[in-house]
Amino acid sequence: MDAPNLLVAYQSVEGHTQQVAERIAERLRAGGALVTLTTAAEAPSPTRFDGVVVGDPIHAGQHTRELTAYLKTHAATLERIPTALFQVCLTSADRTPEKLAATGAYVTSLTEATGCTPDLVARFAGALRYPQYGRLKRAFMRRIAAGSGRSTDTSTDHVLTDWDEVDGFADDVLLLVRSPHRA
Repeated sequence: MDAPNLLVAYQSVEGHTQQVAERIAERLRAGGALVTLTTAAEAPSPTRFDGVVVGDPIHAGQHTRELTAYLKTHAATLERIPTALFQVCLTSADRTPEKLAATGAYVTSLTEATGCTPDLVARFAGALRYPQYGRLKRAFMRRIAAGSGRSTDTSTDHVLTDWDEVDGFADDVLLLVRSPHRA
């Protein structure tokens, strides 16, 4: 396969997950792939793609309705082609066993709800987007940040994402779609 045709479908709330999806798409293109980047709500059927990357943020312990619906609708097709999932969550900034279990539970909940089990999963730390939050959410997120030793300076964004990890995930996606896959 010379130039795999890939779909990157994401959902974003404050825009950070969109930035992660755009970074993944750029890396895939740099690796020689043809990439369609779109929201999960507007994503086409995966039938014409050689592989699919889906991703969204975790808010209140849940994946978005849009991504969940997309995976449910297309689970049978996604089970036949290489599929990768990334989730963006502040909890992923901490790599303690408890936090890893929590972020793993979000993936398990999604796969159980949709019947779609991705071949590759990444759990990226997100961002504190204080300036975009309303007053109540800003106070709530500041409290969470303080409890986990994160910045409580609400005048600016605080990006916790490890961009090298994002690039590595995209590279792994290319390896996945270029390797023999289950029949």
